[in-house]
Amino acid sequence: MAEEISEICSRLRIDDEEDVVLDLESLNPNPEQTKLSLLLLGRVLTDRNYNLDAFKRTITMVWAPVHGLVIRVLSPNLYAFQFFHWRDLMKVMDGRPWCFDNMLVLLKEADGEEQPDQVSIIHSPFWVRLKNLPFNYRSDDIVKALVGNMGEILEVEEDVLGIGRYRRVRVMLDVTKPLRRFRKIKDKKGRELQIDFAYERLPFFCFACGVMGHSERDCHGVLEEDKKETLGWSTALKATPRKGRSKEVMEEEKYRRSKKILFGETEVLKPVHSFL
Repeated sequence: MAEEISEICSRLRIDDEEDVVLDLESLNPNPEQTKLSLLLLGRVLTDRNYNLDAFKRTITMVWAPVHGLVIRVLSPNLYAFQFFHWRDLMKVMDGRPWCFDNMLVLLKEADGEEQPDQVSIIHSPFWVRLKNLPFNYRSDDIVKALVGNMGEILEVEEDVLGIGRYRRVRVMLDVTKPLRRFRKIKDKKGRELQIDFAYERLPFFCFACGVMGHSERDCHGVLEEDKKETLGWSTALKATPRKGRSKEVMEEEKYRRSKKILFGETEVLKPVHSFL
């Protein structure tokens, strides 16, 4: 009897059942049960410990969703942000980058196919200012060429008058890469010029390697003896607040209106000249 039981047990293999693959497509899930259009995944760009309750309180207060927000911890430093209205979600996504205690909060829309432990969030949009641009080199095409290798270009701010201190472009940056400090160009006279970059709402970053999320003290990408040399990055990369912007907007709008009037007068005069 014991031998028979032993033989039966030897034929029972749990691996056989575990190896059976369940095709979820065949189940035809109800879209209402897998709704992810109002779900964001996010993490804080840091390796240091921080107060989880303070983070949840702060982010809820800053985002101020009209229709509410539920935050769930999926794993250490990985969160699910469940919204209940698309306007609240879009306000958060359009308002990026967000920071908590000067640490960048990375966000992405959930596609539903990733497992929580395989979620990768390494991109965030930033407004980048291009400074010291010559007046003849401020077109949108030139601006796009200057930042083209930094990441996906999301938006180029309109340059109405062409006499500003800088041009602005919104770029999706890879936070695992060093911040770009400048770009060199050659003008028509053959002179080499340097175009400096500055980033709006720039969070904590390393002065030794230029990567966001840690300080030079915690940097493992630069040797200790090299850290004693002059650091390659500085606070010069942090853009200053845009003071007086409302007045500039009014002046630009006035210019648009006057230009429209002049253009209209030119169009009216054309038929008159055609008869002469």
